[in-house]
Amino acid sequence: MLFSFRLFASTALAGLLSGCASVSSHTDIMELNRIYRVRANQTLYVADRQGSVQAKRLQQPASAALYKRADTLFASFVPHTLAPADQNPQTLDRADSTAVLFLSYTPRIKTVEEKSPWFYYQLTSFDIDLFTIPFKYRFPTAARPGQLATNANIGLYTGIRYDQGRFRNIFFRGERRSDVESFSFGLGTLVSINPVVVNEFNTDGLVTGEYEALGVNYGLAAIVGYKGLTAGLALGFENLADRNNRYWVYRQQPWLGLTVGININ
Repeated sequence: MLFSFRLFASTALAGLLSGCASVSSHTDIMELNRIYRVRANQTLYVADRQGSVQAKRLQQPASAALYKRADTLFASFVPHTLAPADQNPQTLDRADSTAVLFLSYTPRIKTVEEKSPWFYYQLTSFDIDLFTIPFKYRFPTAARPGQLATNANIGLYTGIRYDQGRFRNIFFRGERRSDVESFSFGLGTLVSINPVVVNEFNTDGLVTGEYEALGVNYGLAAIVGYKGLTAGLALGFENLADRNNRYWVYRQQPWLGLTVGININ
């Protein structure tokens, strides 16, 4: 059973790490495929039927569906989040709610590389992460000292996540490419499993011999993330999944651990 658990944990961890490449390669699609809150005082552009381009200044934060095509960021705003129409052609308001706007930047200096200003947006969402805990520290009890655990483990985190994203174009030797970055933080709950060595020392002599049991954990975690990767600090409690749980000195005792994971939703 222990070998099977370790094989499962190792396979899951390998999948977690190998999945990072996939997350990274599809980041631009994942990040720009939802409705975001767009920061105020940013300029977008709209083209009329004659092909002329008009700059529009966003006067207040507003919600918009963002998507990217051929290194250009497009935005379609939710009407009721825009300011009332003010008859000013230079402001972005409800009169423009049916338009598809876009970011535009023309390099002004003939240098090897030039970057457009960042365009900022944010999102608050429900988050699900697959994670592992490289190490955790079980706090001391009245009878036993603290313990550092580095066993193989795997867990699931769910919580509220706040994402801050930004987009820009980079021009290099006449070629244009897009640059998408995101940073997030969140707070939520976790559950995880791991093997636990059970012996006379940590059961006050009530269990003779030594064996490895299945530990079941639950707790809270605060995480930060970059694109699809996350890291955080967790505070949890642990129980054994067998009849000797009542003898285990660390039963329901708090532990503190570091989490590393990937976002899966």
